[in-house]
Amino acid sequence: MSGANAGLIFPLALDETARRPILEVSQLRLGYGDLIAVWDVSLRLMAGQTTALVGRNGAGKTTLLSGIAGILPVKAGNVVLGGNDITKVPPFRRVQHGLGLVQEGKRVFRKLTVRDNLMLGLRACGVRKSQMGGRLDRLYADFGMLAERAHSLAGSLSGGQQQMLAIATALAAEPRVLLVDEPSSGLAPVFVDQVFEVLDRLRDSGMAILLVEQMVEEVLDGIADDVIVLEQGRVTIADSASRLSAEAIARGIYAAADDGAAS
Repeated sequence: MSGANAGLIFPLALDETARRPILEVSQLRLGYGDLIAVWDVSLRLMAGQTTALVGRNGAGKTTLLSGIAGILPVKAGNVVLGGNDITKVPPFRRVQHGLGLVQEGKRVFRKLTVRDNLMLGLRACGVRKSQMGGRLDRLYADFGMLAERAHSLAGSLSGGQQQMLAIATALAAEPRVLLVDEPSSGLAPVFVDQVFEVLDRLRDSGMAILLVEQMVEEVLDGIADDVIVLEQGRVTIADSASRLSAEAIARGIYAAADDGAAS
């Protein structure tokens, strides 16, 4: 990828613990007031693997990520990260435990410079002042374009560059688990390819990734190891990407919708 080195991004130590789930979500129920949007969802993320979460708009995908990240309170169930129950832990503490989130929509502070955005990410995860320079250098090494535009306002970047900045800001905490919500949305194809390449390298470095994505063909073409289909807040398919087809995923989405309409 242009602007990123060929090495691994934040390589993690892969030992016997890599055989255990790094993130476990059990019977998670989420909603807004009396409205339940996610019903008793369970999933397990392994180090060095990407799990794609697919489904129609309104299926509950973003809600699920918000619950795992702590942005949305949990109504039932639990979230365990690295063996620690973080169900009631506030979002900033989850970041410090090793959970990163890239929200949909290229969430950057557009009136701040690229460098200031990254520095905010470093401060948010509690990096010591003495370590900030080295951590910032690592981010610049892996995202050369950001180094070149370090003193530019984030709002002056292209959509694809803003998405790279959003990812880099989440990586400031050097997370073990990264939640990514529709990173390809609204991007030109060349930037979509670059974003997916970054995610591939993160996975290869040992990170566990939960990726919300609408591009099903790309998900099945090597981006994801496992696929979860969510429809009307419920899991309808959970399987290896190698055993699934776009047609099977479509059936998992629309069969659930048809069942709901029939009832």
